[in-house]
Amino acid sequence: MRDLKCKTIKILSIAGLAAYFFLSLYLYYQQTLYPVTGRFESDLPFHISMAVDDHWYYSFTAYVYLLCSLTPVSNFLIALFLALVSALTVVLTADLLERIRAGFDEKPLPKGLALGLALALNFMMAFYLPMANHAHYIGYQSGSLWHNSTYLVMRLLSVLAIRLFLDLMDHYDPKLSAKDWICFSLLLILVTGVKPSFLVVFAPVMALFLLTELLKNKRFLPVFCFGLTVVPAVLVVLWQNLVLFGSDTGNGFALRPFYVLSQRSENPKITLLLSVLFPFLVGLYHLRDFWKDRIYFGGLLLWAVGFGEAFLLAETGSRSKDGNFLWGYAIALFFLNLASLLRLLRDLEVKDLRTGRRIYLYITAVTFVWQVLAGVWYFGILLTGATYFS
Repeated sequence: MRDLKCKTIKILSIAGLAAYFFLSLYLYYQQTLYPVTGRFESDLPFHISMAVDDHWYYSFTAYVYLLCSLTPVSNFLIALFLALVSALTVVLTADLLERIRAGFDEKPLPKGLALGLALALNFMMAFYLPMANHAHYIGYQSGSLWHNSTYLVMRLLSVLAIRLFLDLMDHYDPKLSAKDWICFSLLLILVTGVKPSFLVVFAPVMALFLLTELLKNKRFLPVFCFGLTVVPAVLVVLWQNLVLFGSDTGNGFALRPFYVLSQRSENPKITLLLSVLFPFLVGLYHLRDFWKDRIYFGGLLLWAVGFGEAFLLAETGSRSKDGNFLWGYAIALFFLNLASLLRLLRDLEVKDLRTGRRIYLYITAVTFVWQVLAGVWYFGILLTGATYFS
């Protein structure tokens, strides 16, 4: 009976992933036509134009769009590329869930369930309440979105980067091999070259983890060599900063607390809480021991860094209303949701829980389900051709 249940879940998860791929292909293709049709608004046509017409290559995705433009079916190829990115992100998210679970439990997460949960995480958005904010996405913060192609590719590569980082954390001491060092450095260069938002939240957290390793009397040289893997990617960020915020661009940074987080929100403080409601409830449950789970604590640290940057910093000049510091917060929120889901699953597996605790965990699980359904709802709206301000 259990085998039949697992097989059913696997079939449903694969069917859901296939549907997601084809619907994404349709959505992204329609987005490439946006300037002409006026429907399916997104950043994609502008990213393509910057690469093909303006030859502005601050993001590595520009080279993909440039290559596709050399063919008579460039729009379809770009849409296919992004649909594959979206589907592969789900697959790699499932692999990451399995990898983390294997590190804690002898009993692995069934592949079908892992795939289903990964698909849910890739739809998960804020706890949508129309009375708090009429728009489903704008005004909230979310780790799932479909209108920004560089974020989509960055999220795929960041999942892979976290997966490799966890593997390296297990065996970088006594010696990090040259192959591992090069692979991880190149991966960080790639994800940063697509969009720097992941690195600016990940690097500080990695530094804190390595500092903790030193405090545990780990040898200095392996820790130092592991930390150096970030340096080439930091150089990429400096290059991107010159392109986007050079002296001739008129753009820059400023300290403006709560400016970015409050943009376009009808009730910014309420939507800020609704955007993190599920992990907030998980955090309340673990208020006394949140640091004991390394993965969950790492997710909290990523979120704290992303939140700090989005809360404190803002752009100036022509980009002042773009809210680009939200991208780092978005990817941090994605990983916090992932870590919180894993923590909730482990909590629900505890036997002999008191009734009050079990009810609280069920309420937390319902919150997760609603945030996933809110994302599915929003995705469906996008498929009708509506703007992402809907």
